[in-house]
Amino acid sequence: MAIAKAGQKAYNSWGDEATLTKDFLSKDSGTWDEGLVSINHENNNEWVKATLYDPVYDSETDLVICSFSGLPDWAKSLIYSEDYRGLSQECIPVKFAKNSNDVIRGFGTGVTIVTAPYEPAANQEMGVGIRPELAAILASKYPSQEDTMTEKTGGGTPAITTEAYESIALEKVELKSKIITLESDLKKVGDELASWKQKYTELESGENSRTQIAISEARRAWETELRATAEKEAAVSDLKTVMSVDAAETYLATNPTVEQIKSIAGIMKATTSKGVGSSSGSRTQDDGKSYDELNSAWNSKLGRAQ
Repeated sequence: MAIAKAGQKAYNSWGDEATLTKDFLSKDSGTWDEGLVSINHENNNEWVKATLYDPVYDSETDLVICSFSGLPDWAKSLIYSEDYRGLSQECIPVKFAKNSNDVIRGFGTGVTIVTAPYEPAANQEMGVGIRPELAAILASKYPSQEDTMTEKTGGGTPAITTEAYESIALEKVELKSKIITLESDLKKVGDELASWKQKYTELESGENSRTQIAISEARRAWETELRATAEKEAAVSDLKTVMSVDAAETYLATNPTVEQIKSIAGIMKATTSKGVGSSSGSRTQDDGKSYDELNSAWNSKLGRAQ
């Protein structure tokens, strides 16, 4: 199949235009030997697994014609499908004509099979990418001792039997069906992957929120505990200013609440300020009295039953 024509346009990935000259193609067409075959200029030769060989420049048509090696059946079916648009060469320009974008020397790297909705720079009307005759392909694929080419004068047997033609046609339909199925499976896998990705994102986001909440709750608990400890220490210190050490320790051994400690200290201060058991509001002189004695005295002053 022809992969390039002298005078055709070519474009790089940035959209810059160049012209492949007769000088370039006639001298460097051999560089396409062992070039890679791909689909729509994608890096997919690993699953196409086909190469070019025996590149020849035809001076009469100005076409570079190559043979294909290792082209899989599904790729052949693609070339004969309705989606096929032609071939597009791939090369690396090495030298341009002075003050122009005309490529006069270069290195061919491969060819790509173009399918809809894309269009090749050199179309089939220019002679590039024209499909080989189906009869010739069928004859080579299904050789028979009876298969002979029909003479121009008429008569003779067909180039291929009806059974062979129907067989290859059926194979083409089956391959197209498999391609459609594979594309559907691929879409399902893609959708499933996207779904799992969304679930992971939501899970990760939720986990981050839960972590932040746990940290905030732990911090609030720590701050509350810290404040409670400080409040109790302040209440105990206040209590010891109006109660003897022994009496305070005996009282604290009953594990009173902070409010109870504050209440006792308040009562002691009120009593002291009225001069009960002291002079001029000085500290209560309760040294030597037991906790029970002090407690009984406080209850008596408060009018509580003993």
